[in-house]
Amino acid sequence: AVAAARVGPSRPLPGLRGLTSAAASRHGTAPSRPSTLAAQRRWFSAPAPEQYEFKAETKKLLDIVAKSLYTDKEVFIRELISNASDACEKLRFLQGSSQLQDIHDEDIPLQVKLSVSEDERQFTIQDTGVGMTREELISHLGTIAKSGSLDYVNSGDTDASKIIGQFGVGFYSTFVVADKVEVFTKTCDPEKGSQGYLWSSDGSGSYTIAELDDVPRGTRIVLTLKDDATEFAKLATIKKAAEKFSSFIDFPIFIKEDGEDKAVNKQEALWMKTSATEEEHTQFFRFLSSTSYGKPYYSLMYQTDAPLSIKSCFYFPDPDNAPSRMFARDPEVGISLHSRRVMVKKNADGVVPKWLHWMKGIVDCEDMPMNISRESMQDSRLMEKLSMAVVRRVLRFLDKEAKKDPEKYGKFFKGYSYYLKAGIIEDKEANNGRHKDDIMKLLRWETSKKSKGEVISLEEYISTAKDGQKNIYYFCCPDRSTAMSSPYMEQFIQRDRNVLLLYEEIDEYVVNTIEGFKGWTMVSVDSADKDFELDLDPVEEQKSENELNVDQQKELSSFIKSVLKERVQEVKYSSRLVSSPAIVTSIISPHMRKMMKNMMAGKEDTGFGSIPMTLELSAKHHIVTTLHAIRESNEPVARIAVEQMFDNACIAAGTLDDPRILLARLGKVLEMFVYQGAGFDYAKGEYVSTTGDSPPKPLDAPETGKAKAEGGSKFEEEKPVVKKAEEAKA
Repeated sequence: AVAAARVGPSRPLPGLRGLTSAAASRHGTAPSRPSTLAAQRRWFSAPAPEQYEFKAETKKLLDIVAKSLYTDKEVFIRELISNASDACEKLRFLQGSSQLQDIHDEDIPLQVKLSVSEDERQFTIQDTGVGMTREELISHLGTIAKSGSLDYVNSGDTDASKIIGQFGVGFYSTFVVADKVEVFTKTCDPEKGSQGYLWSSDGSGSYTIAELDDVPRGTRIVLTLKDDATEFAKLATIKKAAEKFSSFIDFPIFIKEDGEDKAVNKQEALWMKTSATEEEHTQFFRFLSSTSYGKPYYSLMYQTDAPLSIKSCFYFPDPDNAPSRMFARDPEVGISLHSRRVMVKKNADGVVPKWLHWMKGIVDCEDMPMNISRESMQDSRLMEKLSMAVVRRVLRFLDKEAKKDPEKYGKFFKGYSYYLKAGIIEDKEANNGRHKDDIMKLLRWETSKKSKGEVISLEEYISTAKDGQKNIYYFCCPDRSTAMSSPYMEQFIQRDRNVLLLYEEIDEYVVNTIEGFKGWTMVSVDSADKDFELDLDPVEEQKSENELNVDQQKELSSFIKSVLKERVQEVKYSSRLVSSPAIVTSIISPHMRKMMKNMMAGKEDTGFGSIPMTLELSAKHHIVTTLHAIRESNEPVARIAVEQMFDNACIAAGTLDDPRILLARLGKVLEMFVYQGAGFDYAKGEYVSTTGDSPPKPLDAPETGKAKAEGGSKFEEEKPVVKKAEEAKA
């Protein structure tokens, strides 16, 4: 359209024609072709837009860079060591690729040196790398955010993974702590000259460059520290910071101490290697743990290029030294995050979840986009990918070790079982169960068919289950003996069913979180109204002549409800009982019920403090059938029996809050036994002769009379009245 307009189109552009026609119509005239063409030419011949560059107040910009990018003052040490390492790496590459045949000061090795002077408030760092010319000083130090290292990487003639810098602002972190910065430098290349230079600035927005003789190859930076940064003129502070941030730099770092150069980074960056010996792993584990003893229980080196370039090593401490949960409310993750051997984050909690905090190790990812201060990552999606890759590799490594040596893994699991189980819960909350299947393969529990202390996995449980079984049965209980004697286990023992025995309180939350495994459903043996797959292994039922019929069951249920009142929601009869008269069930398992009541302590007025239960009875059990028989003929005894039977069932379920409340009733039961042993008939309310030949000895006899039809057990309401010995004789 533009070209057509310039050579004179046969007709105007539609948009312009509409505009000119509208304008002409407002004046009552029709536009002519020449006027339309002239309007088009005026439109396209408008002056070109002028271009301007942004301006910045250099001092203000320096102040922002120096004070706003970094959260910790000590970070300047990391930045300067990184720059020094890059300078040495560039020279090593130029020599290795034969781009430089001759260099200044050939006898000086590639290294970095640190020194301090408390009297002069000075910090000094010196490298023997490539150095700079005058032009490079102006280009690299005189231009904020100009990265010489990034330019070097973009040239394509180097190994980018060994170059650390990329933003061009690290050098200016020196102004966070320094009033004055001096840079002494000389290039390594004789063809670029042999003149040394001194670059100097106080951070006020300008700098000076002066020629200087007798400057060795490389760069030496001298900081005159501010009054509030004098701690960086202390040897201990500098040494600690250098070890913290740059322990694994490729080149030796020395610090002048007592007149001698002492190595700072003695430890090799083990994770950068493809393999390591057991001794190397032990030494590195001790270095990460800051101890001089101990060895890792498991060691893992993990390197991959997809989805990210990751180099890492992980150590699993001995389970005998597993951390205590008693005082560790918010533990720090023991794995640090590095980028190209330089530490970015000491505690990589964004990569490694809290439930794996006890591990030691290092994750080095050079693909991660860091923010400009190199203290955190920018892309949360890539962080998520990194975390997913690392955690998945750790879990699958443990699964492999568990299959290779079950006994060794069994000891490991005993020490760290709580954290792996907590991982199931936390992973569902944070990642919607991303690692659920991998963690579940690592879980181990005792079972009813194995001996004490012998544990199995969920996969092993499934492989040994009965044909057609689709449920994984479990029982939350305090210990094995309690579990095996529980009435809830009777039908499973009778049918030779395997049941997982869960002893820790967290287990109940875990099974409620996972719900199932590989299509199998988790079912608690003490749950109510669940399909226990009784048709898989039917047993021959023993018929009882005294079994209660339907009408008798209703009569006894009404009597029990009148005694227990609101403590039971329902009384029903069940076939799950084998040798016990009764159990209690609820909409939640008894174990979960107990934990909920503990959590709701003091909130009984909300209605949650007392969750109603169902009392399940065996219609065949002799206690139940006898209870039906005496409910009218001997109501006091029947009522006390109902109370005790219910309490026994609650004890079996573990829901009885305080067994001391039973003492009064147990005293009554003992009293009843004693009086009956003395010949007292509670049904008649009088003493009777135990033999036909001789009357009972004179005793004080209780006088209870008949039980009241209403108002509960008379036996509980009043103590027996003692009769005189003469009346007893009569």
